[in-house]
Amino acid sequence: KVEQLTATRCNQEDLEQRLSSIKIIFVSLDPSALFQVFALPWFWFNLAMETLKFAQFTSSADPAFWHALAKQKLDKFQLSDAAVQISGFYPMGNRADVPARGSVGADSFEKSTSPMNTMLMRGTLYNMNTLEAFKEYDVPGAVNREAQKCWEAISSGAALDDMSQLCRFTLLTFSDLKKHKFYYWFGFPALTFPTGADILASPTIPLSTTPEFSSQQVADLFAKYAAYRKDNPNCHTFLVQRNDDSTVDIKHAKDWATIEEGRLVVGFSDSCGLQSNPGWPLRTLLLALAYYFGTTGQTLKVKVVALRATMENSITFDVEIPPLDVAQKSASVPPGIIKGLEKDKKQRLRPRLCDLSASMDPARLAATAVGLNLSLMRWRLMPEIDLPKVASCKCLLLGAGTLGCNVARLLLGWGVETITLVDNGTVSYSNPVRQTLFTFEDSAAAKPKAEAAAFRLKQIFPGVNASGVSLSIPMPGHPVSGVSLDEAVQNAAKIEQLITDHDAVFLLMDTRESRWLPTVICAAQNKMCFTAAVGFDSFVAMRHGVVGKEYSDGLRNVGCYFCNDVVAPTNSTKDRTLDQQCTVSRPGVSMMVSAAVVELMVAMLHHPLGALAPVEGGTPMQDACRGDAEDVGASCLGSVPHQVRGFVADFRQMCIGGMSFDKCTGCSAKVVDKYKQSLKDIITNVCNTPSYLEDLTGLSAMHQAVEDMGDLDWDDSEDSDGDLQ
Repeated sequence: KVEQLTATRCNQEDLEQRLSSIKIIFVSLDPSALFQVFALPWFWFNLAMETLKFAQFTSSADPAFWHALAKQKLDKFQLSDAAVQISGFYPMGNRADVPARGSVGADSFEKSTSPMNTMLMRGTLYNMNTLEAFKEYDVPGAVNREAQKCWEAISSGAALDDMSQLCRFTLLTFSDLKKHKFYYWFGFPALTFPTGADILASPTIPLSTTPEFSSQQVADLFAKYAAYRKDNPNCHTFLVQRNDDSTVDIKHAKDWATIEEGRLVVGFSDSCGLQSNPGWPLRTLLLALAYYFGTTGQTLKVKVVALRATMENSITFDVEIPPLDVAQKSASVPPGIIKGLEKDKKQRLRPRLCDLSASMDPARLAATAVGLNLSLMRWRLMPEIDLPKVASCKCLLLGAGTLGCNVARLLLGWGVETITLVDNGTVSYSNPVRQTLFTFEDSAAAKPKAEAAAFRLKQIFPGVNASGVSLSIPMPGHPVSGVSLDEAVQNAAKIEQLITDHDAVFLLMDTRESRWLPTVICAAQNKMCFTAAVGFDSFVAMRHGVVGKEYSDGLRNVGCYFCNDVVAPTNSTKDRTLDQQCTVSRPGVSMMVSAAVVELMVAMLHHPLGALAPVEGGTPMQDACRGDAEDVGASCLGSVPHQVRGFVADFRQMCIGGMSFDKCTGCSAKVVDKYKQSLKDIITNVCNTPSYLEDLTGLSAMHQAVEDMGDLDWDDSEDSDGDLQ
């Protein structure tokens, strides 16, 4: 019996069978033979060895990861469901009541390193476009592909240089971005030995109490491990050499052969906090050790140190690793795969759900939803659209009435982040039905229009930077003097600063003369400027011209609002009846022109030349407006016309171009130069002298020349050659 037991070490039997066998030996052997059995060291060793069990990972996804995934889905993945390489990490085990965690965070899409005191994990993300595709996806197949990467890293030798390649995970997701719900399923694959080849291990012993290491060696181990990690941040596995002088040396796994037998210890950064079990990464690591350092037909015996966050929590134990034969090492697939699919909270093999809607700030939810609607344009319809460029365009709205309210709402829809409204009026009872940012309560309290509109924009979308300024704009034909002159100059200076601080200016006032000063300032600053104006059943939305090197004659690429006029703006409300003083139009007209002028701005932003975009078309006037600019193509959103004129009576719309006028009272060089010389002088002269602008630009002289031409006598008779005399 003793000889038989000696020849066949029953290390494949479980503990219960061995104890049963020992009882039989006890009754069949005499005391001397029994003593011989007890004297064998392997007897007690076999009695204590058990099948090694590993603590599987539990997923831990930081909320920032889901926000990052949503952003990646909107901006990068869009409709693609291709595999994406991401990174994760696991912290070293600390407490027995905290499970081993495989974590992902906000940096999982950008970095291939792990945070401090954590170990790198490499993963593959599969983000599905629909919930149905998520449910039908072959998750086991995806896990097997990730396990195959581990085997290829082992067989190629890459894992010997970087053991982090053996710690992998698979993540299947579906992002319901409207409801802020994320369906996900983690898989943490591990490689294992063929069926029947169990890994045996002795009971674990706390590292701080094991006789294998002195207290000085344990302290030295932790100190040198910390230093080793600085140069090897992904050192999941390392070798420990025990020295005679109460010190240890930490070496790379490739230095296995340089360490004396009996002094070698395999160390690894353990994810588990349990005193009785090591963590999940050790399972694949042991297979790699058998591949690299095992001998065919012989069990590889090693001592393992599971290094954890604290000295007291770290453990050590002996392991018997089954051998791999030549065929198994040369195979293209691993000997065995454990898929490591995570279970749900009810311990069912099903995906999990992360619902962020309840925990997210409502303002952030709104911002995400606004971004979602805009980003969807880029998925199929318009991949070239530059949403950040539109969002960062600071817009100044001069006028917070019907046009101002509608334009502000549309800019909000385009994701514009900064909107400033300027108006000097208060909300009246007739306003709320047409002016969409006001309520009855606003009119009852006679709130200032600019401030009330800005307040309402923030109520609609808290993420917008909206502000209102109550201000009167100096206008031609409206006399100023004394205190009113000083106030007019101060207001003009404020308008000037506001225009300087913004990228695009919208002229949305009721009267022609109120548009004059902003037009001059925009021309002087070469700023993007847009005008929207309405009649009873007609409208015009237009862009003002700018100066650029493409236009060598010094004129602007297109005309401004005043370039088609041969008379200067003056007081349009003087001696007018009530219906003439108010803007009387069909209610839908303001909506139409507001949409046209906002879309015109967005199209211009996407043109390669921006505000210098030439007018496209075939009429002689449109061709003339092109100047010397080269044909660089249209905006990705279509053409960028100079003027859009609409006629609701017959539901007709047309795009036309107008050239800049060298005698324009708004943008001509003479007016701009006079404005640059003295703001106060030009305000004083324009407001108090009706003919000042016409005299300055040469319109008065042109009028006189035309009148003089009317005094000419025309001879309609023909000479012998038929020429006019």
